Amino acid sequence: MRVGRYSDEGSSLVRARRPARALAALAVLAVLVAGCAASGSGDADRTAATGGTLRVANANEYGDQDPHDYNGDWFIAPMVFETLVKYGQGGRLEPGLATSWQVAADGLTIDFELRTGVKFHDDTPFDAQAAKWNLDRWVGKESHSWLAASKIIKAVEVPGPMKLRLRLERAYDPLLQELTFTRPPGFMSPKAVDASGKFTKAIGTGPWRLEQITTTAASLVRNDGYWGAKPKIDRVEFSVRKDSQTRVSALRAGEVDMLGGSYLAPISPTEAATLGKDERVTVLHGDPDITVMLGFNLNGVAGDKAIREAVRYALDRETLTKVLYAGQAKPATTLFALGIPDAGAPQSLPFDPDQARRTLDAAGWRQDGKGRVKDGKQLVLSLRIPSTAAVGWQDSRLSAQAVASALAEVGITVNIVAVDEATFYDDLHAGKYDLAFMETYGAPYDPSGFVVGFLTGDRKDPGLWKTDEVERLVNGALYARDAATRAKNYQEAWAVLNREAAFVPIAYRPRVWAVGPAVKGFQVPHTEYDFDLSTVTLQR
Repeated sequence: MRVGRYSDEGSSLVRARRPARALAALAVLAVLVAGCAASGSGDADRTAATGGTLRVANANEYGDQDPHDYNGDWFIAPMVFETLVKYGQGGRLEPGLATSWQVAADGLTIDFELRTGVKFHDDTPFDAQAAKWNLDRWVGKESHSWLAASKIIKAVEVPGPMKLRLRLERAYDPLLQELTFTRPPGFMSPKAVDASGKFTKAIGTGPWRLEQITTTAASLVRNDGYWGAKPKIDRVEFSVRKDSQTRVSALRAGEVDMLGGSYLAPISPTEAATLGKDERVTVLHGDPDITVMLGFNLNGVAGDKAIREAVRYALDRETLTKVLYAGQAKPATTLFALGIPDAGAPQSLPFDPDQARRTLDAAGWRQDGKGRVKDGKQLVLSLRIPSTAAVGWQDSRLSAQAVASALAEVGITVNIVAVDEATFYDDLHAGKYDLAFMETYGAPYDPSGFVVGFLTGDRKDPGLWKTDEVERLVNGALYARDAATRAKNYQEAWAVLNREAAFVPIAYRPRVWAVGPAVKGFQVPHTEYDFDLSTVTLQR
């Protein structure tokens, strides 16, 4: 963590770095992406409240909205709950419920000045004691051990009514970015739990109050007591529509006003192309920040480097993007999207099926009919996919078939195993696969969150590539005290992954939204985990 101070006036701590999506562990995707600049649906007056109700489609049912748990909707939470630090455009760290912060010279203490005059939706004042109560609910808890901040923070202190101090086990540069995550660093009222400490109601400080929620619908109303710029519309109504085509039809018919995002209500490449031709609909693109890749299980037959290299040579990523994703994607060449700091230089990944065959021949995998054999053992790779035909921008079955077909051309047999979603993730953690589609988390979680979860830790969970060498380099980057050392360690780690053919980068996932004719001023959020409606107005 850099020594310095951040305040509303400026800071030496501003960084254009992005952290890693928490919770989902190996999200399956074979989606390829088109990199387009973020755009808006029109200018709007930023002061007057224009009123009206925005209707938003959601693909998933709503769960518990406790910000210190992970069962709730990822889009409602940031509307209701706020954090000390905000993740701004391009990864800029900005004041949130803290107006400034000071990092000690040794990096072991951070002092926050809290914003005065802020109240929770139940009129409970937000102060240092309320902040400490929230932090104590998740810091150091096993259920939050995926987040380095939970392990790094060793003490939470209250030097004054509006002063908060964090003492750390060791200097950790990504900590401030991890504090931008809504789950679990979001703040709720101490009165949002019962006498036993069990969560009862979503009460935050954000611009929206949660009015009502069921498993299939939710409504929020504007928080007129909000400390910051208030929303212009009065109300937001979410409705669950699990089928993608149903959501698109509802938008075109005027039943909903908005859908999109990787997790809210994903739009497929074909749907995006169709919507783009509808004069009543505006399709918006944001800069991609998530990389889709094909990962290997190091502990199985894919532990043979020759097999991994052959898979890399055998996949024509240019053709895959054109055929599978309607030409709306570009092949990935790095672990992280190029807009993510420390992503590294693009790799050379030539499509060369003849080289794939030569690599397998040299490793003793001889051609035997349509397949290959070595020491009496057939070369068969198990490709695990979720049984759901399409997940957002990925058609898992079609993508798996395309990979299997390409690998068959060089003699590698692929056994596609489709399982339900829960089993799929269990199998990935248990290493019951040879190949699997994976993705990085995206802003604000990359690179730190992803590398902690996928490149370090328990070797029983293969992750992406967990070895002593890579873990040493990753830790050297995470705990570096200066940018040059951090960059050097990261680049050396990426070089090892490239040398070992640890994965096959497929694409940088598109960020696509679509809005109906009534919506004015919507801008693609900074990240796939935000839902900022501060610029939106409605004209019906």
